[in-house]
Amino acid sequence: MLALAAVVLATQPNLSKLVLKPAAVGSGYVLVQRSDGRGTAQRTLDLCGTTNYGSESLRVNRLQVDYLKPNAKLALSNEVVTYKSGGAAEAMQEVAQHAATCPNKPIAFEGQPPLTYRITRLTDSKLLRGYIALRVDVSGKIQGKKVSAVRFAVYQRSGNILSGVYSYAATGVTAAQQEAFVLHAAEASAKALRGTVQTGPAA
Repeated sequence: MLALAAVVLATQPNLSKLVLKPAAVGSGYVLVQRSDGRGTAQRTLDLCGTTNYGSESLRVNRLQVDYLKPNAKLALSNEVVTYKSGGAAEAMQEVAQHAATCPNKPIAFEGQPPLTYRITRLTDSKLLRGYIALRVDVSGKIQGKKVSAVRFAVYQRSGNILSGVYSYAATGVTAAQQEAFVLHAAEASAKALRGTVQTGPAA
Protein backbone atom coordinates (compact mmCIF):
# COMPACT_ATOMS: atom_id res chain seq x y z
CA MET A 1 0.00 0.00 0.00
CA LEU A 2 2.81 2.42 0.86
CA ALA A 3 4.57 1.58 -2.40
CA LEU A 4 1.37 2.29 -4.37
CA ALA A 5 0.92 5.60 -2.59
CA ALA A 6 4.49 6.56 -3.46
CA VAL A 7 3.88 5.75 -7.13
CA VAL A 8 0.71 7.84 -7.19
CA LEU A 9 2.47 10.83 -5.61
CA ALA A 10 5.36 10.49 -8.01
CA THR A 11 3.04 10.64 -11.03
CA GLN A 12 1.22 13.78 -9.88
CA PRO A 13 2.39 16.84 -11.82
CA ASN A 14 4.00 19.72 -9.99
CA LEU A 15 1.41 22.44 -10.53
CA SER A 16 3.80 25.21 -9.52
CA LYS A 17 5.84 24.33 -12.61
CA LEU A 18 2.78 24.47 -14.88
CA VAL A 19 1.42 27.89 -13.95
CA LEU A 20 2.65 30.73 -16.13
CA LYS A 21 5.99 32.37 -15.53
CA PRO A 22 5.53 36.12 -14.95
CA ALA A 23 7.67 36.94 -18.01
CA ALA A 24 5.20 34.99 -20.16
CA VAL A 25 2.42 37.32 -19.03
CA GLY A 26 4.32 40.52 -19.79
CA SER A 27 7.25 42.70 -18.85
CA GLY A 28 7.13 43.87 -15.25
CA TYR A 29 4.44 41.44 -14.08
CA VAL A 30 4.97 39.53 -10.85
CA LEU A 31 3.36 36.35 -9.55
CA VAL A 32 1.11 36.88 -6.53
CA GLN A 33 -0.07 33.99 -4.35
CA ARG A 34 -3.80 33.88 -3.53
CA SER A 35 -5.23 33.07 -0.11
CA ASP A 36 -7.68 30.69 -1.84
CA GLY A 37 -5.22 29.50 -4.46
CA ARG A 38 -4.35 26.03 -3.19
CA GLY A 39 -6.58 22.99 -2.84
CA THR A 40 -10.04 22.10 -4.02
CA ALA A 41 -12.07 23.92 -1.35
CA GLN A 42 -12.39 26.82 -3.80
CA ARG A 43 -14.41 25.96 -6.90
CA THR A 44 -12.84 26.05 -10.36
CA LEU A 45 -15.82 26.40 -12.68
CA ASP A 46 -18.67 28.91 -12.34
CA LEU A 47 -19.12 30.14 -15.92
CA CYS A 48 -22.60 31.56 -16.56
CA GLY A 49 -23.12 32.14 -12.86
CA THR A 50 -23.85 28.52 -12.03
CA THR A 51 -22.46 25.85 -9.73
CA ASN A 52 -23.82 23.01 -11.87
CA TYR A 53 -20.50 21.37 -12.72
CA GLY A 54 -20.24 17.67 -11.84
CA SER A 55 -16.53 17.66 -12.65
CA GLU A 56 -15.80 19.71 -9.52
CA SER A 57 -16.01 16.54 -7.43
CA LEU A 58 -13.39 14.88 -9.66
CA ARG A 59 -10.62 17.37 -8.92
CA VAL A 60 -7.50 16.04 -7.21
CA ASN A 61 -5.42 19.18 -6.78
CA ARG A 62 -5.54 22.84 -7.74
CA LEU A 63 -3.25 25.87 -7.85
CA GLN A 64 -4.32 29.38 -8.85
CA VAL A 65 -2.08 32.44 -8.88
CA ASP A 66 -2.46 36.04 -10.01
CA TYR A 67 -0.17 38.29 -12.03
CA LEU A 68 0.01 42.00 -11.30
CA LYS A 69 2.09 44.94 -12.43
CA PRO A 70 2.32 48.33 -10.69
CA ASN A 71 0.02 50.88 -12.33
CA ALA A 72 -1.02 48.38 -15.02
CA LYS A 73 -4.68 48.31 -16.04
CA LEU A 74 -4.58 44.64 -17.02
CA ALA A 75 -4.35 41.74 -14.56
CA LEU A 76 -4.30 37.99 -15.11
CA SER A 77 -4.96 34.80 -13.19
CA ASN A 78 -3.87 31.26 -14.07
CA GLU A 79 -5.49 28.20 -12.52
CA VAL A 80 -4.10 24.70 -13.06
CA VAL A 81 -6.10 21.69 -11.89
CA THR A 82 -5.54 17.93 -11.89
CA TYR A 83 -8.48 15.53 -12.08
CA LYS A 84 -9.29 11.89 -11.63
CA SER A 85 -9.38 9.95 -14.89
CA GLY A 86 -11.75 11.62 -17.36
CA GLY A 87 -12.46 14.57 -15.10
CA ALA A 88 -10.66 17.23 -17.13
CA ALA A 89 -12.44 16.13 -20.31
CA GLU A 90 -15.77 16.30 -18.45
CA ALA A 91 -14.91 19.78 -17.20
CA MET A 92 -14.24 20.98 -20.75
CA GLN A 93 -17.53 19.51 -21.94
CA GLU A 94 -19.38 21.28 -19.13
CA VAL A 95 -17.73 24.61 -19.94
CA ALA A 96 -18.70 24.26 -23.60
CA GLN A 97 -22.28 23.37 -22.67
CA HIS A 98 -22.76 26.29 -20.29
CA ALA A 99 -21.12 28.70 -22.74
CA ALA A 100 -23.57 27.61 -25.44
CA THR A 101 -26.71 27.59 -23.29
CA CYS A 102 -26.21 30.50 -20.89
CA PRO A 103 -29.64 32.19 -20.68
CA ASN A 104 -30.05 35.76 -21.87
CA LYS A 105 -31.46 36.97 -18.58
CA PRO A 106 -30.12 38.07 -15.19
CA ILE A 107 -28.75 35.27 -13.01
CA ALA A 108 -28.32 35.53 -9.24
CA PHE A 109 -25.18 33.71 -8.12
CA GLU A 110 -23.68 33.08 -4.66
CA GLY A 111 -24.86 36.29 -3.03
CA GLN A 112 -24.16 38.50 -6.03
CA PRO A 113 -26.91 40.67 -7.55
CA PRO A 114 -28.60 39.25 -10.68
CA LEU A 115 -26.33 39.81 -13.67
CA THR A 116 -26.57 38.91 -17.35
CA TYR A 117 -23.70 37.00 -18.99
CA ARG A 118 -23.33 37.19 -22.78
CA ILE A 119 -20.71 34.67 -23.88
CA THR A 120 -18.86 34.67 -27.22
CA ARG A 121 -16.43 32.00 -28.47
CA LEU A 122 -13.00 33.15 -29.69
CA THR A 123 -10.48 31.45 -31.97
CA ASP A 124 -6.69 31.15 -31.71
CA SER A 125 -4.78 28.59 -33.79
CA LYS A 126 -1.85 28.63 -31.32
CA LEU A 127 -3.88 27.06 -28.50
CA LEU A 128 -4.20 23.34 -27.76
CA ARG A 129 -6.65 21.32 -29.78
CA GLY A 130 -10.08 21.37 -28.11
CA TYR A 131 -9.46 24.70 -26.33
CA ILE A 132 -12.34 26.91 -25.24
CA ALA A 133 -11.64 30.65 -25.40
CA LEU A 134 -14.43 32.96 -24.28
CA ARG A 135 -15.34 36.60 -24.06
CA VAL A 136 -17.86 37.24 -21.29
CA ASP A 137 -19.83 40.50 -21.31
CA VAL A 138 -21.35 41.06 -17.87
CA SER A 139 -24.11 43.62 -17.30
CA GLY A 140 -26.75 44.45 -14.72
CA LYS A 141 -27.40 46.65 -11.73
CA ILE A 142 -25.62 46.77 -8.39
CA GLN A 143 -27.36 48.82 -5.71
CA GLY A 144 -29.46 50.43 -8.42
CA LYS A 145 -26.48 51.51 -10.53
CA LYS A 146 -25.91 50.09 -14.00
CA VAL A 147 -22.65 48.17 -14.36
CA SER A 148 -20.92 46.45 -17.25
CA ALA A 149 -17.62 44.64 -17.66
CA VAL A 150 -15.79 42.50 -20.17
CA ARG A 151 -13.91 39.44 -19.00
CA PHE A 152 -12.05 36.72 -20.85
CA ALA A 153 -11.44 33.08 -19.97
CA VAL A 154 -9.44 30.44 -21.83
CA TYR A 155 -9.61 26.75 -20.91
CA GLN A 156 -7.18 24.11 -22.22
CA ARG A 157 -6.59 20.47 -21.35
CA SER A 158 -3.72 18.02 -21.51
CA GLY A 159 -4.84 14.57 -20.33
CA ASN A 160 -6.13 15.00 -16.77
CA ILE A 161 -4.72 18.52 -16.39
CA LEU A 162 -6.79 21.63 -17.06
CA SER A 163 -5.46 25.18 -17.28
CA GLY A 164 -7.69 28.22 -17.04
CA VAL A 165 -6.38 31.69 -17.91
CA TYR A 166 -8.56 34.63 -16.86
CA SER A 167 -8.12 38.35 -17.49
CA TYR A 168 -9.42 41.44 -15.70
CA ALA A 169 -9.18 45.05 -16.81
CA ALA A 170 -9.62 48.50 -15.33
CA THR A 171 -11.58 51.29 -16.94
CA GLY A 172 -9.94 52.65 -20.06
CA VAL A 173 -8.76 49.33 -21.50
CA THR A 174 -10.40 48.28 -24.75
CA ALA A 175 -11.82 44.80 -25.20
CA ALA A 176 -9.36 44.26 -28.06
CA GLN A 177 -6.41 45.04 -25.78
CA GLN A 178 -7.72 42.71 -23.11
CA GLU A 179 -8.34 39.93 -25.63
CA ALA A 180 -4.80 40.18 -27.02
CA PHE A 181 -3.42 40.14 -23.47
CA VAL A 182 -5.26 37.00 -22.39
CA LEU A 183 -4.65 35.08 -25.62
CA HIS A 184 -0.92 35.83 -25.43
CA ALA A 185 -0.87 34.32 -21.93
CA ALA A 186 -3.02 31.37 -23.00
CA GLU A 187 -0.58 30.59 -25.80
CA ALA A 188 2.21 30.44 -23.22
CA SER A 189 0.06 28.14 -21.09
CA ALA A 190 -0.44 25.90 -24.12
CA LYS A 191 3.34 25.55 -24.44
CA ALA A 192 3.62 24.59 -20.76
CA LEU A 193 0.89 21.97 -21.10
CA ARG A 194 2.47 20.50 -24.23
CA GLY A 195 5.44 19.61 -22.05
CA THR A 196 3.35 17.39 -19.77
CA VAL A 197 3.32 13.65 -20.31
CA GLN A 198 0.02 12.05 -19.36
CA THR A 199 0.60 8.29 -19.28
CA GLY A 200 -2.14 7.37 -16.84
CA PRO A 201 -5.07 8.65 -14.80
CA ALA A 202 -4.65 11.11 -11.99
CA ALA A 203 -5.83 8.89 -9.14
